[in-house]
Amino acid sequence: MTSAGLVLAAGSSRRMGSPKQLLQVRGRPLLELVVREACASTLGEVVVVLGAAADEIQSRVDLGRARVLVNPDHSSGMASSLRAGVASLGVDVDRALVILGDQPDVDAELLNQLLELQASSGLPAAALSFNGLLHPPVVLKRELWAGLMELEGDVGCRAVIRAKPELVARVPVDGDLTHPVDIDTPEDYKRVKRIPSPRSGGRARERGVEEGERGGEES
Repeated sequence: MTSAGLVLAAGSSRRMGSPKQLLQVRGRPLLELVVREACASTLGEVVVVLGAAADEIQSRVDLGRARVLVNPDHSSGMASSLRAGVASLGVDVDRALVILGDQPDVDAELLNQLLELQASSGLPAAALSFNGLLHPPVVLKRELWAGLMELEGDVGCRAVIRAKPELVARVPVDGDLTHPVDIDTPEDYKRVKRIPSPRSGGRARERGVEEGERGGEES
């Protein structure tokens, strides 16, 4: 089965006030941390979808083996980046793993676990689960991509998996309820800087995601 990762990092970081893709986390730009883990996973291909500040980001971030796709319609919302990313995948790709570019504690081990769980479950999707809510990263087989292509505005794959939860295999999340699933605001950034890396303080999913449903913002 051929898998591709889509790292969504095209947003303008309105709530942060500066490109959050470039925020320093553990000595590296935030987006570099995320892409490095995606590239270290078993994904056959990694695509990074950029938009706002694309030139600056490419000049300052080591994207490894990832392929860069610039979304000219990024200002319309996350859905356009999802559609662009999916449309760029080859006909040989069977499933996509959607990753937010501002999830610094998502590591290669977790990405591989999601891929393995989806394959072994017989279900067409896999995601993190917290208190019954499904969160990215999300594995989606090709049969679910039509739902992504129908999305509009500032919504992402959560809309697809939460509409059909019976199709989603789940990796349960436990632990620190104050840790954000992604970084949208300066307050989120301060919390992340106080938390040790997954390798020194436990797995990302063990520390958990922020309580309740967050709409999230593309990086």
